[in-house]
Amino acid sequence: MKNISTILSGIVVFAVFFSFSCKKSALTPINQPSDAAKESGTQEAMVITPFGARPASQVHQIDSGYTLTYQGNHLVKIQSLTGKVAEDFGDQLQIQKDAERSKKITSLSTSSAVPGLGSGWITNAQNDVAVSGLTLFTTDWIVPSNPPSNNGQLLYLFNGLQDGFTSTSHILQPVLQYGNNSRFGGNYWVINNWYASCQTCPAFYGTPVTVTSGTGLEGAMNGTANTDGTYNYTSKFWEIDNPTAPGPHRIHEYPANNSITVNNVPEMHYVYETMEAYNMQQSSNYPNGLCAMTNINARTGSGRSGAPINLNFIPYNVVTDVGQHTIVVSSQEVDLYFH
Repeated sequence: MKNISTILSGIVVFAVFFSFSCKKSALTPINQPSDAAKESGTQEAMVITPFGARPASQVHQIDSGYTLTYQGNHLVKIQSLTGKVAEDFGDQLQIQKDAERSKKITSLSTSSAVPGLGSGWITNAQNDVAVSGLTLFTTDWIVPSNPPSNNGQLLYLFNGLQDGFTSTSHILQPVLQYGNNSRFGGNYWVINNWYASCQTCPAFYGTPVTVTSGTGLEGAMNGTANTDGTYNYTSKFWEIDNPTAPGPHRIHEYPANNSITVNNVPEMHYVYETMEAYNMQQSSNYPNGLCAMTNINARTGSGRSGAPINLNFIPYNVVTDVGQHTIVVSSQEVDLYFH
């Protein structure tokens, strides 16, 4: 009996000690996460825009009835009906300087946020000479078939305007998107219009609209010169009946809230046709075939009736891991090949 009592007493003492040890361990765990791990856990979610990855707080939807306007270096959202400032997005030059200082620049053609095949601007064609007085730039194309397989890929197809050839401070583009960019989209096609004032500045877009394969699109950008040498630009989409046929063929404009307008920006001199992609894991994440960008139309003067501008497109094949490439058929057609 004495031996049994001694054993039971030992068990009780051990249990009390073990219980105390566990409580102490729970309060001060040995394997604390590193400071780097804590920081990464609180990092802001990113949106993969047509300008590269942006923190979600730097990506803004502009609703119908509002425009973007520069007041000095500040970019503000203006209510069209009243002319009142609804939101101030800050000094864009200072934002760019701060980002460069903190070394958080997101490249136009690369993004470390997504693995897989080559990412960013995959292939494109761009006019190699600055165009002065451009007031209209349009391109027609047909929404491709859906990719054979889905692995969370993101594909952008667009024509666009920018104010620089090798460096960009302002970029405007009507964009066809397949996939989710962490703000909208999925395994289907949507159209939207985008603007950004620098590679580290906020990005802006309209209301996304779903479209189906085989739909004819016209991406159209109009510019109007101001007396101080700046321009007002609007980017929008039209649905068209037969984009491969020459001549007028617009059916209707997509809703106004899908478009985007920015005022008092420097003149945009360069035009381009581009395929951009992220998180491509295999060649079947691309659609089959190609996307023909046709009826390319650049004019100066009075819109569609203005004087035509002769474009000289140069192809740039940045990523060719599954055979992607661009063929310049003419000044009015650029073919973007997925494979």
